Amino acid sequence: MKNLILFTAFSMISTLNACTSTKNETSFAYISNQGDHTVSVIDNAESKVIKTVKVGKGPVGVAVSRALNRAFITNVEGQSISVIDTNTNTVIETIGIKGSPVGIAITPNSKTLYVADWFSDRILAIDTNNYQNRHEVIVAKAPAGLIVSSDSKTLYVAARDSNDIAVIDTSTFSVTKRIPTGKHPFGLTLSADDKMLLSVNVYDNTISITNTDSFKLETIKVGEHPYCVALNANNQTIYVTNTQDDTVSVIDLASKKIMATIDVGMTPEGVSFDALNNQVLVASWGQNQVSVIDAKTNQILSSIKTGDKSRAFGQFILVK
Repeated sequence: MKNLILFTAFSMISTLNACTSTKNETSFAYISNQGDHTVSVIDNAESKVIKTVKVGKGPVGVAVSRALNRAFITNVEGQSISVIDTNTNTVIETIGIKGSPVGIAITPNSKTLYVADWFSDRILAIDTNNYQNRHEVIVAKAPAGLIVSSDSKTLYVAARDSNDIAVIDTSTFSVTKRIPTGKHPFGLTLSADDKMLLSVNVYDNTISITNTDSFKLETIKVGEHPYCVALNANNQTIYVTNTQDDTVSVIDLASKKIMATIDVGMTPEGVSFDALNNQVLVASWGQNQVSVIDAKTNQILSSIKTGDKSRAFGQFILVK
């Protein structure tokens, strides 16, 4: 009986700790502002900027790591990556890149950082334990969006001027396949089970949905000049930013139909889903703000003033 009581008490404490840990989680958005060379750090629960961080020249891409407590920002004009300590929200290191880094992604195991060098047509792989340990591969003209599979074994690269996606085996760092898309693919995302690869085709006004097992492709028409794409937490809803009609297309994945078109700030670019607060954040380059969308109602909850020319290209939401 004593052992049972102790076991029950221990179980209750463990459950309480687990609940407390979840309850205490907070999500933050790291928004790159290309025009004033800063990153706006947003507390998503409060919908407000809590800090503005000075980074390199022309920040564009964002990748975050909970395990490392880091946000990595590509500076396309500064030819560098700013490394932000997300505990203090200060730049602790600058990684030099001889080229024009734009897209960026980190592996789910946080061991490798992948960077798309826009003008040199290459992808860099950088060891997060030693930034000088690097490899590179030439993929195609103008590599843009990047996304890594959940097992960290496959990297997908949107090759904008080749109108396809390069599939890279991360163990050999070599291109194993090319997936045709529409014209000028840019933003990418993957479903949580890695079965669906979504790519935004800027010049076609479409998104492509590719089955990563069969490589069967489906196409959905969206708004004018789409740029980036995000999925909600249960992989049922797609969000696409349309830069030239200042909207977000909301798509039901099962039916492949547009459920809503939401007016947001001018020239929306980066988009991410905040699962902790069930909302969608959209960075608007032309209005220097982030629009917050209620994922349940598809209504705008708030608009948050950020820096000049907000882009937030990549996976920019960090849960701590």
